[in-house]
Amino acid sequence: MSLSGILTSPSQRRTFLLISALIIVLAAIVICLIFLFAPDTRSWNILISLLISMLASGCFALVSGLFISYFFVDPVEMAAKSILLPEDIGQALCDVATKAVDYKIYVRTGRHFRAEILPLLVERARRSRHPINVEVILLDFRDADVCERYATYRKIVSFDKEVWNTGYVQKEILATILKLIEVSNGNQGFVDINLFLSKRLSTFRIEGSSDEILVTREDPKDEASRYLRTHRDFSALIVEFCWIRDEAYDIKKGARGVLPSNLSEMFDDIPVITELEDLARKAIGEPSPYAR
Repeated sequence: MSLSGILTSPSQRRTFLLISALIIVLAAIVICLIFLFAPDTRSWNILISLLISMLASGCFALVSGLFISYFFVDPVEMAAKSILLPEDIGQALCDVATKAVDYKIYVRTGRHFRAEILPLLVERARRSRHPINVEVILLDFRDADVCERYATYRKIVSFDKEVWNTGYVQKEILATILKLIEVSNGNQGFVDINLFLSKRLSTFRIEGSSDEILVTREDPKDEASRYLRTHRDFSALIVEFCWIRDEAYDIKKGARGVLPSNLSEMFDDIPVITELEDLARKAIGEPSPYAR
């Protein structure tokens, strides 16, 4: 484990600088206390000299590190920028959303997206008065077998507090769809939402804009990969997203160019909607389950 690698993480860099600054301040306070209250003996003078040396070394190391990081480029750091630690994923997704002029997301239930990212996209579109196109691919909740396979996988490998089953997966997907309906109908002309339902299962999420893509895993404790537009694999991820989208079921928009105003109009009265719609509406306002 290298120091340069550790410091590429914003969260770890803040922690390192904070602890270093606290140690320097504490050392300075101890030196002052010894100087003011300790007797003028050889042993105390040696201790003061040792602490002053440590203080000077610490200050020099911090100033040198900041100087090097500002004026020089580390190839290892450049490579490490493609990897995000779990603690940095949430902020990275928010940063993409606040700068995006379009947004693409391929997920299963979209819990974090509807709670954290979608409101940011709406806020950006309204604040900048610039329309934003959002393409959302969710798991097809109508296919109970696919939802059951996904629920079984999450129940085995996940570390969150939820009890995963078929009904929970379907409810969370419906909650995300209801939120998308609300945003689409309430922000006509600013947020253009295109919704797709896919039967393809994956352990990866593809999420981002035309400038930056993040590939995350199903569990919030997993690392993520970041691909800027200049990255050689960026175009491959866009093609992958397009293939998934083209194979998925396209939810047709209404005459006003927005999503249908309710689930019955969108899907007719299928049993799963009748059974879970009330629960899904209650889940719309729930916070993101991920401790990013």
